Amino acid sequence: MPTVALVSRKGGCGKSTLATHIASYFAREGMTVTLGDLDHQQSMRVWLKRRPSAAPAITGWVGETNGSVRPPPGTTHLVLDTPGGLHGLALAKVAMVADAILIPVSGSVFDREAASDCWAELRLHPRVLSGRCQVAAVGMRLDRRTQAEEIASDWAASVGLNWLCSLRSSQIYVRAVENGLSIFDMPAGVTEIDREQWQPLLEWLFAHGFAETASGVVPSYAQGVPSRLPQSPAVLRVLPRTTVNSVVQAVVEPEFEAQIAPVANTGFARFVPRFLRPKSSAVR
Repeated sequence: MPTVALVSRKGGCGKSTLATHIASYFAREGMTVTLGDLDHQQSMRVWLKRRPSAAPAITGWVGETNGSVRPPPGTTHLVLDTPGGLHGLALAKVAMVADAILIPVSGSVFDREAASDCWAELRLHPRVLSGRCQVAAVGMRLDRRTQAEEIASDWAASVGLNWLCSLRSSQIYVRAVENGLSIFDMPAGVTEIDREQWQPLLEWLFAHGFAETASGVVPSYAQGVPSRLPQSPAVLRVLPRTTVNSVVQAVVEPEFEAQIAPVANTGFARFVPRFLRPKSSAVR
């Protein structure tokens, strides 16, 4: 069961945003996804309640770090959101079930320090040492007009943590989450920049066992991408960025547009906020 966990000791760094978007992307690609919530705030339950019934289905599950972090039987793909301040035995339990761990980091020095402490503990875990659990960092709400991204990526290199990509601060994330959606549920015309920023992260997940559906069929967007890469830090970024880009444009988006164009103001289309719809769209 491929499992990706979002981990950081600092609250408000973007774990829930990443978790909902990863789960939403997997669901759109036909995977049977469970969105697990180990945080007592249960942000995932709030998001799932807002999710339209016409959107690809995602199963919710609430666990706790004091007990077992293993999901119910029948789960095939698990996206795990964790609480802030995770350390010690609770962090070790997450590392025991996760195949991949993402650490979101914003431009704050407090975020980097919290991430450094988390990484220092994770890197000593047997599953991380053996390569069975891969760990990487993702920049959250970083403004490319400043040096924030460069500072954060340099920090990651200094502590030996794989840096995947940076996601910008945008109201489109806020509006999407408010409606129980993600940028992958929105028309491509209004999310093109953001999807481009997600490509390295998705390629990394594809390369570490998240490409196959529950039936064992590799979707067309991930064909040609190895299900596993050699467990060596030197080869974590060998995949070309065009791998996902070509499919997003040629496979995923035409299918999505075909679904919403003929049914204006009905079904899934009516859940897309007006200001997020492309001006040229047939959906009014």
